[in-house]
Amino acid sequence: MSDQRGVAPAPVPADVGIVAALAIETGDLVESLKNVCKYQSASIPVIEGEHAGKIVAVAVSGPGRVAARRATEVLISGHRPRLIIAAGFAGALNPSFSRNDLILPDEIIDCEGGRHPVDLPDSLGATIRHARGRLLTVDHVVLSAAQRGELRDTYTADSVDMESSAVAAMCSEKLVRFLAIRVISDDAQTDLPREIASVIAHGGTYRVGAALRAVWQRPSSIKDFWGLYEHAIEAAGRLGKFVSLCLQELQI
Repeated sequence: MSDQRGVAPAPVPADVGIVAALAIETGDLVESLKNVCKYQSASIPVIEGEHAGKIVAVAVSGPGRVAARRATEVLISGHRPRLIIAAGFAGALNPSFSRNDLILPDEIIDCEGGRHPVDLPDSLGATIRHARGRLLTVDHVVLSAAQRGELRDTYTADSVDMESSAVAAMCSEKLVRFLAIRVISDDAQTDLPREIASVIAHGGTYRVGAALRAVWQRPSSIKDFWGLYEHAIEAAGRLGKFVSLCLQELQI
């Protein structure tokens, strides 16, 4: 495995760029890449390699729209992909969605009225059970079932995340094809631990001190965090297989 650092563009355009908030969301896919190169630009790590006969560049942005937009811009300017995928976890707003359900959203919206229809081939992912629908991007962690119900009623959305609309907007501006692939990490009836919101800073970075304080103030939160981690590993495995399948099926 080679390790190249700097701001120089990739030697050849990538076929697909992938933006994920967390390294865990693309860990399985990254491990499957061949002929890997690593890049570091604007504090965004990018891993490029070959998968399913395509050159794939993966950028881990950190959570939030600002971070996702910056990572998308890095991919477009440095790696010139013909298609960018926003991949990762999403929370369910639709009560029929369950944890680990796979989602191919056909429309991305945000709370400011932004709308980004997604042109999905009918055959994409047909061999694995998945859902389609409207994905809402928000700027905060949605902690409670009550909040999810309010978002569902207000926006008629099926799932929620914190990045996809920013990736879609940048792709629209730069005339790059866009796709979102998500896995449901928590269902519409689940209340998340209140400490989760304090661990993620407004700018989309993780606050280690906040996590330690949360554990100090409520030791039982360790069990909650551990449970969420185990669920995340399971969801990431499902997501990785689905992204891999879609990469094989996509005509670039």
